[in-house]
Amino acid sequence: MQKRIFCALAMIVAGAAAAQNAPQANPRDPKAPVPPLEYRSAFADYRPYKEPEVAPWRDANEEVGRVGGHLGIVRGQQEAAKAGPKPPMHGMQHK
Repeated sequence: MQKRIFCALAMIVAGAAAAQNAPQANPRDPKAPVPPLEYRSAFADYRPYKEPEVAPWRDANEEVGRVGGHLGIVRGQQEAAKAGPKPPMHGMQHK
């Protein structure tokens, strides 16, 4: 087992040494080999904008009324902030 590990390490070291000693082409030589160019579009990972889902205004108004107005929403956010590591919402940092 140790013999196999030693042989594998020796091959890795020898390969790394050979790669470092490989002759490099002179960049001023017009006949020097040029590595192939690879085109990647800037838009390859583009995701088109998607309009966010908007709640109906009646449902939003009923929710605000149910929790006790805008102050009830702030209280709920403060309780959630105390319970977890979420960052504070705007207005909660001013106590």
